[in-house]
Amino acid sequence: MVRPEFEKRGLKVFEVSAATHEGLRELSFAMAEMVGAYRASLPPAEPTRLVIRPKPVGGAAEFEVKAMGDNTYLITGAKPVRWLRQTDFANEEAVGYLADRLARLGVEAALAEAGAEAGATVLIGTADDSIVFDWEPEIAAGAGGRGPRGTDRRLG
Repeated sequence: MVRPEFEKRGLKVFEVSAATHEGLRELSFAMAEMVGAYRASLPPAEPTRLVIRPKPVGGAAEFEVKAMGDNTYLITGAKPVRWLRQTDFANEEAVGYLADRLARLGVEAALAEAGAEAGATVLIGTADDSIVFDWEPEIAAGAGGRGPRGTDRRLG
């Protein structure tokens, strides 16, 4: 009874039955046609940009502090060992920079948490192949109290 009124307005009418499924096929084809026409009217999609983000080196734990007994501690981890290899130990400024990097990484805080006391022997690397330092927590790394370029009071 309303079909002629809708068709007069330019609308398509589909008689369907939920019980017998009559007319559903025609309705689904008409809907697919409408969706296809809408998609064709859209501007072309820009290609998605591929972004590659490498995983950080070292993962969550970048170093580990292990008590070796008698106020001696071993620090292992790829980052501290790599930084040691990059350091020119004949250059005081480079050694100070290494100390700052290790402090920012959290090595000094981890040593204190592990129970290290002033004058502790700190080995960085492996037990067989490491660089040995004397830990002095009262000399603050990264405190900005350095002298002129090439000198570092922490090495005095």
